[in-house]
Amino acid sequence: MSGIAIDSVFGSFRDLPIHALVVHAAVILIPIAALLGVALLRPAWRMVLRWPLVVVVGLSVVLAFVARSSGKVLKENLEEQTKGNVVGKAIEHHQELADRLWMWLLVFFLVCIIAALLLPRLNNPMASGVVAFVVAAMAVVIIVMVVQVGEAGSKAVWNPDGSVDYSGK
Repeated sequence: MSGIAIDSVFGSFRDLPIHALVVHAAVILIPIAALLGVALLRPAWRMVLRWPLVVVVGLSVVLAFVARSSGKVLKENLEEQTKGNVVGKAIEHHQELADRLWMWLLVFFLVCIIAALLLPRLNNPMASGVVAFVVAAMAVVIIVMVVQVGEAGSKAVWNPDGSVDYSGK
């Protein structure tokens, strides 16, 4: 990939912004990963789901990276049109939330790896329950953050100032 500019990699595909294409996959896969994390609360599923959880969270991290990188390129491409207006402010808010989600997702990935390695070594059901609870609690935080980031992003695109009523009334 040497010599390929990041904006050409994450810019567009067939005249559509990569961000608009990949963000939908991230919005689906990240909550699925989080739900797998919540499923660890069921003792019978812990050992079976621990590595699939790590894989799905890992794929979520990759998708989030591409969504984030393509979002930055899209923001730069639109900067002249959005600087200082309500759309630009909405995009800034969306990016701030997305940056927070990114950090939490990386921590969640690390916690899931640690949990997957630790669970087989724990002989105490209470200890494995605590590990599962930590993973599940982080998963809930991730789901809430995905909703917040998605809402802020859709607002930036569809209704940045809140003036449009899509209810049909």
